[in-house]
Order: sequence, then C-alpha cells, then structure tokens
Amino acid sequence: MARTSISKDHNVAHNILAKRTLPILKQLLHRPAPPVSTPSRSITYIPRPGDDAPRHVTLIPGDGIGPLVTGAVEQVMDVMHVLIYFEKFDVHGDMKTIPTEFIESIKKNKVCFKGGLNTPMGGGVSSLNVQLRKELDLYASLVNCFNLPGYPRTIKMLILW
Repeated sequence: MARTSISKDHNVAHNILAKRTLPILKQLLHRPAPPVSTPSRSITYIPRPGDDAPRHVTLIPGDGIGPLVTGAVEQVMDVMHVLIYFEKFDVHGDMKTIPTEFIESIKKNKVCFKGGLNTPMGGGVSSLNVQLRKELDLYASLVNCFNLPGYPRTIKMLILW
C-alpha cells in the first residue's frame, strides 16, 4: 500500500514539475541562437581559462524526472555549442549491480552527469547510489570554481576545513 502511495506522489510531483519546466525549456530552445564568434562555439559559452579541449562526460539519465532534466541539459549544451561528448548509459535504480563498463567510463572521463536513481525499499538491499559511492571512493562533494578576470568576486574570502 505504501509503495503505491509513494509511486502516486512521485507521479504527481513529476507532472507538476513537467508542467512548470517544459514551457520554459521550449521557450529557451526556440529562441534564435546568439551570434557566433567562431563556427565551433557560441559567444555565450565561457570555457575555464586555458581550456578549449572537448570533454567526454559519462551520462546516466536515471529514473523519475532524471531523463527530462538530463535531456534538457544535453539540448542546452548542444545549442550553446559546448564541446562535450556524452557517453550515455542505461542504468536504473532497480538494477542489482553497477555495470562494469559504466564504472570504467567514469574512471576514464573523470566526470559523470547523473540523474536520480530510485532507491529500493526494504532492508538488506544496497542502492546503486551507495554502490557507486563505494566503488569510486566518494566521501565528499567538491566543486571546482574559478574567478573570471575583470568581474567582481561574489565571495571575498572563503575558508574551508
């Protein structure tokens, strides 16, 4: 009974998010492309300083609204001519183990864009999220940031411990 309730709540939340998000995404995608300074890149894309190399990114659309979100990101990256090549894997939360080729792709690319994965209900079952963290030895969330020359910094002093 509880599982059906969770499933219905998830579908309701998914429908509400889709109704709010889709019109915005459609409007953004149907705007004319910004002027292009070079044939390969839009002027709206700002690469990390000193980095013009194309990136390979492991992509898992995931479950629930994950495919909607990751699909929108793929479209935005394409419209902005970002030099990213997605290696897409069909991985879902109801799988028992993580596919080996998926782990190898993450280790090779050193970056993964992942939609949400359903977590199984009940004890004794290790979710793919937990398996992934253990396999890749992930215990902290780190964000790489940089300042653009000529623009004011929003954070004057940042102390991390």
